[in-house]
Amino acid sequence: MISHHFESLPVPPLENLSTEYILQEIIDHIGKLADDLPHTKLNLFRKQLWDIRNRNVDPKTHLRGLLRVFENTHTFKHAFEELEPGLQAQIRAFMDDEKDVKEEEIMGMGKVKGEFFIPPSPAVKHHFKEMVKETVREKAHEKKMKLVQSKVMKKIQEAKEEIEREIVEEVGGHIEMIQKVEDHVGEFWGRHGHLGALLKSNDVVSLTSKLDASMLGSGKSPKIWEDERGERIMEVHKNAPFHNWGNSVKNTPLYTFVPTTVLGLSNLVKWAKVEGYRVRCSGYRHSWSNTFSQDKQILVSMLNLESVEKIPDVMSITKEKGDVDLNGDGVIDVNELKTIELAPKIEGLSLAGDEKGKMLCRVGAAVTNEQFRRWAVGHGKWALPVDVILVEVTAGGVNGPICHGAGRRHQTVSDYVRAIEYIDANGVHRTVTKPAHLRAAAGCFGLLGIVTHITLLLSPMTYAVLRPTKPDIALAIPPLSPTDIPIALRKSWTPAQYADALKEFEDKANNDYYSEWFWFTRSQQAWVNTWNDTADAEGAVEYPSPFDTFVQWVQGWVGSVLTGSEVFGLLPGRWQACILSSFGMVALPPFEFNEFEQKKTVEYKTALPNGLHFRRGIQNMRVRDLEFQIPIPCLPNATPDYTIVRRAWWDIINLCYRDSETPMRLTLELRIMGDSNLIMAPQRGNRWGTASIEILSVPDAVRDEEWLPFCQEVVDLWAGYKGRMTVDGEERLLNVRPHWAKEWEGVKIRGRKAREYVREVGYREEVGEFRAVLGEIGREQGWGLEDLKGRFSNELWDYVVFDGMEGGKVKGGEGVQNVKVGKGNPVVMDVGVDVRESKETKPLGGVDGTKTTSPESLTDNLMLERKGKGKEQEREREIKINEVESVESKGVANNVSEVKSLSSPAVQVQGKVVGIQGGSHACGVLPVRLGR
Repeated sequence: MISHHFESLPVPPLENLSTEYILQEIIDHIGKLADDLPHTKLNLFRKQLWDIRNRNVDPKTHLRGLLRVFENTHTFKHAFEELEPGLQAQIRAFMDDEKDVKEEEIMGMGKVKGEFFIPPSPAVKHHFKEMVKETVREKAHEKKMKLVQSKVMKKIQEAKEEIEREIVEEVGGHIEMIQKVEDHVGEFWGRHGHLGALLKSNDVVSLTSKLDASMLGSGKSPKIWEDERGERIMEVHKNAPFHNWGNSVKNTPLYTFVPTTVLGLSNLVKWAKVEGYRVRCSGYRHSWSNTFSQDKQILVSMLNLESVEKIPDVMSITKEKGDVDLNGDGVIDVNELKTIELAPKIEGLSLAGDEKGKMLCRVGAAVTNEQFRRWAVGHGKWALPVDVILVEVTAGGVNGPICHGAGRRHQTVSDYVRAIEYIDANGVHRTVTKPAHLRAAAGCFGLLGIVTHITLLLSPMTYAVLRPTKPDIALAIPPLSPTDIPIALRKSWTPAQYADALKEFEDKANNDYYSEWFWFTRSQQAWVNTWNDTADAEGAVEYPSPFDTFVQWVQGWVGSVLTGSEVFGLLPGRWQACILSSFGMVALPPFEFNEFEQKKTVEYKTALPNGLHFRRGIQNMRVRDLEFQIPIPCLPNATPDYTIVRRAWWDIINLCYRDSETPMRLTLELRIMGDSNLIMAPQRGNRWGTASIEILSVPDAVRDEEWLPFCQEVVDLWAGYKGRMTVDGEERLLNVRPHWAKEWEGVKIRGRKAREYVREVGYREEVGEFRAVLGEIGREQGWGLEDLKGRFSNELWDYVVFDGMEGGKVKGGEGVQNVKVGKGNPVVMDVGVDVRESKETKPLGGVDGTKTTSPESLTDNLMLERKGKGKEQEREREIKINEVESVESKGVANNVSEVKSLSSPAVQVQGKVVGIQGGSHACGVLPVRLGR
């Protein structure tokens, strides 16, 4: 809430909404808070702002001053106390280093001399101490029980009686367990003799040993074994409140598990299947959408809870394969989900012909980007060509929602996946390597199962040549017209300067290896981070350096202190935006402010992973984020048309000048990238490229209830764009789609709720195709779509992907295909979900079709698949159908009827064929759906 001291301030005219004007306004009036906030050094804060306004600021000097501004506040003290003493000493030494000469001394205070180290917080250390204590208690309990047993054995008769009682209790407990299974699974399994099936498929001893009685009805947390010997129990937390990093999603899973082995995850899914729970995964929780678990369901956290919940503490990422001392013996236990392996031996996987000279790399789903960056730079031979900026994110977290980097030549990160290993709905560890299947599996939102490992295609290590600049906003991405520039930002650039700037922008967008533009709200300058790579390693440096990594980390940490402080919440929105904008530009190279001619440049050559992850400490400051992918249309000469990109950029800048207060108080970011082969990627089909554009703000904008309405206005602008996607095509609304992991559910897109839009418009064809490919994988690996929905989905993905399905079959005629029958062209049909196309097959949007009057025109070879015993796939011989006979027909939906059988001279096949109600089934175009 804005302080009453500022409520009477006159609203600046729009032409005065420049950084210099607002900085001066803050300097003039922020002192009114002095009596209310005696612990905040407001005079020092004013000096900080004055130096920025006068372009007399050094990033490190500025950071020291900012730390001192808040060092006596409750917010600072609380955050500082959470840090490990060594890090506290480093920050204090940095604050005292007025002459900037103690870099070596400061770095020497870390755990490893010369390397910045983020130690575990007291909360994390306490957590592991408690784990060790629990282990000690369990060991003591075991010894006590052995002692009791030895005493009991002295009285043989008593021991026999005791054992008999235990057996009776155990048998009774397992009878109760089986009854609970019946209750969970329901009437279907009960009718089909589930008890018998359970006993046939599981050895009784094995069953009782794997399913601990504490799992069922005892009120205790379940024990999931992570090893074959039964010595290692998976960490579990009951009713642990969940919130994502951006604080946009909150729920309370019944159990939250923290696994370290593939076997543990397998056992967990088997238990969840028996108990009827849904299982979803999380890493650093950097998704803003409702993609996580639900109340009273199961969450699998790939990382320690304290590591992902505490800000700024991120748990030290060491060079060991694991990061947890499970038994307190001082030895880091191997975490199978945090391994990195070159040239893995995976059945059915090898480099394709056009991948010669590259390398396959198997990465655990819990491996963080920071861990992988360190590995790649240390190894020095191979690198992932593209990645997100953030290092505090897991490989699984990047892969699942189809994340991306930048550069028009690059696709999404998921497009570089060559194998997915996962735990399926039956608890079996599976692998997907077929390229046709990876189109779905490599970007499946966790719906396939729990991904354990991802095999990526790496390229030989190259070196990024970073040349960031800070040009005037009008020259970074030139507007369609100079009149599009808000008055407060206008400069007297000539038509020739605009033309040169436009040529430079389009060249960077078309050709640079990496292309990214930032505009911090109402800043006169943009920050342009576009660069190319080279194979020449000469002159390469570590970027950022260990000390600069420390500085960046502290900048992020103090940013969190600033935005969480009492003073920040009392400031008008335009002041918040100005402060964050100014501080953001101060922190980015080139560090000196540009002169009018915009000639200042700086260059760093560094290993490619360092260039991709050029900014550290992002984790330390929570933000809100809306991002959409806008297809880039084409010009008549078959080249990208960047008119839409420029319009999308300047539409948001102008929106920030509509009034004095702006909910976008951090930055506008644009990355140019390519398309994608992933079925559910928002970039799919964008032949000419994709404008990945996003707006970011701080949590205070959400508390002010301004953020969501602003997001809606942004989406209304972006969703209204039209363009030609083919040279001779018509101008149409572009297929603008949101980034799955960002904030999008709360807005409407073209008048529809976002969920409805993505299902019915944005991915109208893709959802069916996605399900079809998942269905193909399931038929090969022994599960069905209903298993995925029941085990790995949640409310969001139920609606987007599985809505309209019942028992694994599509309801209401959805998924019906128009099969054009032609002699000698086999058509594979399946359980109401998939019809693979031959040359004589095409999809049908409805149920109407051109009919012929000749029954003989139906003659065709149909190859049918059906499930055999034990869910093994069996293939019947080809059936030549000369006629279709409707034995039993009833209306289902949309005037579609079910036909209960097909007949041919060779064989009678039971199933369903969907036809036109009341029409002849002897027709040339037959809508078909076959199933049981």
